[in-house]
Amino acid sequence: MQIVIYRSQHCPACRRLSAELTQLCRKLDATAESRDVLEHLEAAARLGIRQPPAVVIDGRLFGQGAAVLGKLKRRLSA
Repeated sequence: MQIVIYRSQHCPACRRLSAELTQLCRKLDATAESRDVLEHLEAAARLGIRQPPAVVIDGRLFGQGAAVLGKLKRRLSA
């Protein structure tokens, strides 16, 4: 499983959640990468990302916004 976290330096939720998302991905033994959404605008737009933080799993947008961490935890515990 490849997980990409799109975040923004200026987003308080991103700063709070980015480390926790990365740690969660490591627990899953998944490949995790963090990208600044402003540096990857074209890719973010193609994926439909409108609000960081956003999680992309295997090339597909999984979720975005402050609630994405809870959504990812629920999916992985199911």
